[in-house]
Amino acid sequence: MRVRSYLPWLSLVTLLLVPHAAGAQDVPALKRELETMRRQFESLTQQYERRIQELAERLQALESQRTRPAPPPVAPGAAPAAEPSAPASTPARAPTLWELATPRQPFALAQPGRPLLFDIGVSGDFVADFTSTASERRRDGTFDGRENRLFPRELSVGFFGRVDPYASATLRITGAEEPADDGSRSTEVTAALEEATVTLLTLPLGTTARFGLMRPRFGTLNVVHEDDLPQVDRPSVLARFFGEEQLNGERGLEAMWLLPTPFYQELSLGVFDGDNETAFGRGSLRDPLVLGRLRSFLELDERGGLQLDLSGATGPTSEDRRNTLAGLGLKYKLAPLVGYGFPVLTLAGEALYGNRAFLVESEDGESSTDRRESWGYYLYGQYDWTKRWAAGLRYDWTELPTASGHEWALAPYLQFKPSEFLRFRVQYKHTDGAGAAQREADEIFLQGTFILGAHPTERF
Repeated sequence: MRVRSYLPWLSLVTLLLVPHAAGAQDVPALKRELETMRRQFESLTQQYERRIQELAERLQALESQRTRPAPPPVAPGAAPAAEPSAPASTPARAPTLWELATPRQPFALAQPGRPLLFDIGVSGDFVADFTSTASERRRDGTFDGRENRLFPRELSVGFFGRVDPYASATLRITGAEEPADDGSRSTEVTAALEEATVTLLTLPLGTTARFGLMRPRFGTLNVVHEDDLPQVDRPSVLARFFGEEQLNGERGLEAMWLLPTPFYQELSLGVFDGDNETAFGRGSLRDPLVLGRLRSFLELDERGGLQLDLSGATGPTSEDRRNTLAGLGLKYKLAPLVGYGFPVLTLAGEALYGNRAFLVESEDGESSTDRRESWGYYLYGQYDWTKRWAAGLRYDWTELPTASGHEWALAPYLQFKPSEFLRFRVQYKHTDGAGAAQREADEIFLQGTFILGAHPTERF
């Protein structure tokens, strides 16, 4: 009806738009043209009215289905009436909260269109280490035995998912190029099971626990995998105290609590075999490696955020002597609260103190225990001026935990990220050592990292 009311006005506009030369045309021809336009408008109006009527009928049918009363309850002993089969296109009903909380077999969590209960992720980290010929011959570079080589530092395949409503699991297999043990330049790529954990999510008192093969919560960077490090290599103090990969592949149990404080505070405590050969190496639960960490996070509003880590570890070495470590880590980040989110300024550092006992044998064959205290730290700052570009500078200083000597290093770097799944870095590192760490080395690192699929990260 509304379309019909517009017909006189449309006709008037049509007449006004007719050029002046139209006055010379034949009057019957104009009448025939107007009649043709009128019939076209009427036909179009009828089509729209039929379409509106069809949509109204469909809407009424859908509303009647939504307001259909529930079927009457079935009397005890009576057979329930047969339910009409649902159309094939009807979406699957979402499980209720009670159904999710009811124990069930893991495969019951599968949903239509997602037959797998877990995610799969692949990551690759490649590094090239350029240094002098003398450093290559002495094998005293950051990556021992891989100087002046491009090598896969870590290739990882991970599986992550829920076991049931009460637990999740993670499994990670990694491959890496390792130097030969005999001191030759030959290398080989080896694969190993790096992580296999089950996390229990609903324990009493708000506790979360995990067991299996894992990276324990110690310090700031221990839980960070190689492809997620803030720089190409781990700081010298961590490499000297724990080895190139830090505390990795420990077997044991770890529990975490969120403390009832006004700000975020997480307390973790773990008991492990102590398989790290550099710092411990006993590998027995009869005298285990015990780790603890208190992590706090403070929101400073427009002034950024501050993360604080207090860590401790104690366990026997391969000589059956006690090694005790304490760590303090700080990380501050400043970013705009609104808008683009950049630039971002990050300032971080970590200090470690170690008290290690040694087995000393005298000239007459008698053995005694001696102790050595050592410490070290690293500091770095990074400035992300856009989502893609960042630059930073790291300073390392550390004593040797098992011998007399110390070393320091300075490492500026530049980072480019085309996306969240691809990253490139170039880093220069100058290292100078004294005592048992006597050396002077200059290295240039090139790094390329990629991610495929799922890539879960640790909580901040």
